[in-house]
Amino acid sequence: MQRITNSASGTHRRTGENYLLTEAEITAYRRDGYLVINDVLTEAEMNPIDPWFDRFAAGEFAETMGRDFCDMSQPYGTPPENFQLVNAMLPSTYRPELAGNTYHRISQAIANQLYPKGTAALDYEQFLAKCPNQQKAEFPMHQDLGYWPKTENTWTATFSLALSDSDLENGCLQVVPGSNNEPELRQHKPKGHDDGASRDDSHTLVIETKPTDKIVYLPVKRGSMTIHDERIVHGSGGNLSPHWRKTYVAAYRDAETIQQERAIGFTHSHNDAVDWSEVIG
Repeated sequence: MQRITNSASGTHRRTGENYLLTEAEITAYRRDGYLVINDVLTEAEMNPIDPWFDRFAAGEFAETMGRDFCDMSQPYGTPPENFQLVNAMLPSTYRPELAGNTYHRISQAIANQLYPKGTAALDYEQFLAKCPNQQKAEFPMHQDLGYWPKTENTWTATFSLALSDSDLENGCLQVVPGSNNEPELRQHKPKGHDDGASRDDSHTLVIETKPTDKIVYLPVKRGSMTIHDERIVHGSGGNLSPHWRKTYVAAYRDAETIQQERAIGFTHSHNDAVDWSEVIG
């Protein structure tokens, strides 16, 4: 087991809302498929996000969200009182007050550094909450690209902002460095497929790991973040702690790629009506 932190990063790297990456970090991201940066948002910038997160996680907007308010560790239709891993997709779609928030602006500035063509745009976002003392509040190992239509340009930078400290006990992100460079995407199947489950039953996909996979754990403190690309194998364990683990995800893709997604009706909403047999190769 290996844990990765980035002690060289911190608030001293920020000028206004621009958090400056080093060339070494950009190179490492492209090589390994992930990056850890610390103290990206200040406590003052985090505080306005917290109440919105808690309202979504409590199901306050569930009536209008449909499947966008769900448990990512269990089948659709699981009663909210039985949730283990709360997922609220596209929060700023349902509450426009969140659009263009400080996290969006800072992560956009970082995505612009990772994607030199300067056409990175926010594709989707989600609030994720692992309930306390829920061993099964876990994300099976997967690659994000396994969830999406295969567009010509697949480049993605997915940011995970820690709204609470994330560590091994509460199920921090774990990655297989370099798996983003494998020539073929691994085969993804719906969770529970052995029992006949389909993607209409559960959004969650799983892969089989390889004996050669070497997992690295990415603990981060509140206000810090991880960034990973679309092909890296990653997941996270359950929450064995008595506290919530809270994460705000924002993913950036090429603007033309986003247009191609939207043209086939794919918005990353769990309510999308997409014929996966036609759009996934």
